[in-house]
Amino acid sequence: NAWKSVVFANGLFVAVSENGTNQVMTSPDGITWTSRTASSNLSWQSLAYGNGLFFALSPSAGMSSPDGITWTDRTIQSDGGASWVNVTYGNGRFVAVNQNGTGHVMTSPDAITWTLRTASENTSWWGVAAGNGLYAAVATSGKIMTSSDGSNWTTRTAPEANYWYNITYGNGLFVAVALSGTKRIMASSDGINWTGYSAPQANTWVNVAYGNGRFVAVSIDGTNRVATSDCN
Repeated sequence: NAWKSVVFANGLFVAVSENGTNQVMTSPDGITWTSRTASSNLSWQSLAYGNGLFFALSPSAGMSSPDGITWTDRTIQSDGGASWVNVTYGNGRFVAVNQNGTGHVMTSPDAITWTLRTASENTSWWGVAAGNGLYAAVATSGKIMTSSDGSNWTTRTAPEANYWYNITYGNGLFVAVALSGTKRIMASSDGINWTGYSAPQANTWVNVAYGNGRFVAVSIDGTNRVATSDCN
């Protein structure tokens, strides 16, 4: 399968894919994996955990599970044919962003009832993360926006107008990675003021995560496709 997203919560790794027969797999240790059946055979793009639930997002629908094994279809906002691409959880709510449509953002307290919100700009929002009482989203058009409640968003200035693709939060920092540009990594402690950094290689960086005192970024090309940064 083309596995797209993985999270760790409640002692379990859960991953979802955008194709294949069994589009969910789980593992207690990251080594031994068990195939699971999704509630619907859709192009699952992103996964988050919060409020006792795993929630998976496809461009047009969602599904949730209390244990990563049994999944239930969920109806999300259509937003004029939007293509939902990323979801996060923080501050008591799920927040999802999309790359087109009208509102570009939707929120939910329980992964069941979703409310459409209006992004700060009408552009292709691709990544979203939550941390320190704040949500931050990045767009492939080089834009950043932040919100304290997921409903009202403000545009922020990126150090470079890159093709920003994904973002995470850890150790008091938001960190985002880009597919292109001179400085393909940027970081911020408050979501407002951002600093750009040169990646170890000019790769197409597509994802970044934080754990155990370290940020880890991965790319889809290049000689060395993993980059790490310790933040102590």
